[in-house]
Amino acid sequence: MRSQPNTFVADRSFCAIGCSSQALPRKQYKQMSNHGLANSLRSEQRSIAGMMAELATPTPSLSLRSAAALAQVCRGIITGEGPTVAGRVHFSRSIDAEDAALCTRILILAGRTGHPVSRAEADALFDINAVAADRRDGGRFDDLLAKAVVHHVMAACGNGVPNRDVALAPTTELSAWASAIEINTEVKAWLENRISGISRTGAAARAITNSISGLKLPKELTVDNVFAMAA
Repeated sequence: MRSQPNTFVADRSFCAIGCSSQALPRKQYKQMSNHGLANSLRSEQRSIAGMMAELATPTPSLSLRSAAALAQVCRGIITGEGPTVAGRVHFSRSIDAEDAALCTRILILAGRTGHPVSRAEADALFDINAVAADRRDGGRFDDLLAKAVVHHVMAACGNGVPNRDVALAPTTELSAWASAIEINTEVKAWLENRISGISRTGAAARAITNSISGLKLPKELTVDNVFAMAA
């Protein structure tokens, strides 16, 4: 089916059709529900300025609010409508450079206190990746996805990582800060599950697996078995 631009159709507005299971694949919608973010795909959409203002106040729930903002970006990508794509022609299920830049802004603003990329934020990026079939961003989102996922994995395994404004910057190479670590069983299981949904030939899959291949995996596991898409 051919993608459609973000023109408004009165009898099929976003609120009329909903955006839960109809717009987001069931697996990805379940992930959003697990983090309590499913309402971000149904509720009234905030302006970009509103989202940023909300993220400007440090709170214990900042990473969840960041993930909710990413969920709204996901919603705009799915429908091609809404505040995150306003002012430009945007086709449904496509991602452009402005979408990728907005995701980067959200993550960097949410991490200004020094917190690494959270599981909820990483899951939200994987969900965006899953619905964005048409790439018009010059590879910027794949670059961000790879960096954010490795940032989360390293931190979740107890290792130090650079601040987000450095690690996630388009001008910073992933290889400049990613390093070999011992990955624990829980993180490995999550990563194996999420990375299996990435195209085996995609730039993000290759960047993630190339970084993870240097990790000290459990003896019963091989890189080839877990990250077959790197082959």
